[in-house]
Amino acid sequence: MSRVALVALIALGCAAAPASAATLTPLKPCYASTGKTTVQLEDIRVRGQEFAPLTTVEVLIDGVPVSSAPTDAIGAFEVLVDAPFQRTGERPFSLEVRDGVNSVTALSAVTDLDVKLTPKTAAPARRVRFRGRGFMQSAPVYAHYLVGGKEQRTVRLARRTSGACGTFSVKRRQIPVDDPRTGRWVVQFDQKRTYSAAPDPVWVRLPIEVVEVFLEP
Repeated sequence: MSRVALVALIALGCAAAPASAATLTPLKPCYASTGKTTVQLEDIRVRGQEFAPLTTVEVLIDGVPVSSAPTDAIGAFEVLVDAPFQRTGERPFSLEVRDGVNSVTALSAVTDLDVKLTPKTAAPARRVRFRGRGFMQSAPVYAHYLVGGKEQRTVRLARRTSGACGTFSVKRRQIPVDDPRTGRWVVQFDQKRTYSAAPDPVWVRLPIEVVEVFLEP
């Protein structure tokens, strides 16, 4: 009687052992989208652990399959997928990984990378509203003013950005240069103190036409 009871207890203990749970490494809070092509969409690095070993996992964004990846002998995998396209503003999205047995979902957000000026037409010395989003580094936002590809001046536009998707809204002179020359100016917005023609990782360029206006007496 005692032997039977002991065997029963051992079997019950084995059956009650908890199973491993598949997990995903947390996603970034927000990703950037500048267009529909792969090079214009930020990479999402998807890492998983304890999925079914030696099989294939499927990756879905908002319920739509976007990629797949093999798992190793311990059920781990890593794959890069494109962030979803976002034309304007920001929105949440879901990323699901499944292998036929396990299914794990993570949440994040996507934003377009953009800077807008209000009003669109103004005198160079007038203060205008700069609104931007997608500047997600822990650094200020700078505006580099260029003419003919040459830097004329660089100013710190915003000391910091807000929210997970890196937004800012400030009022500044449209062109902070006394008596700016007429012609096409280009303003490059990025998060680098020193101007570079190819900054990394995010930048936006906006053209501004400066024209001479003759006022009637």
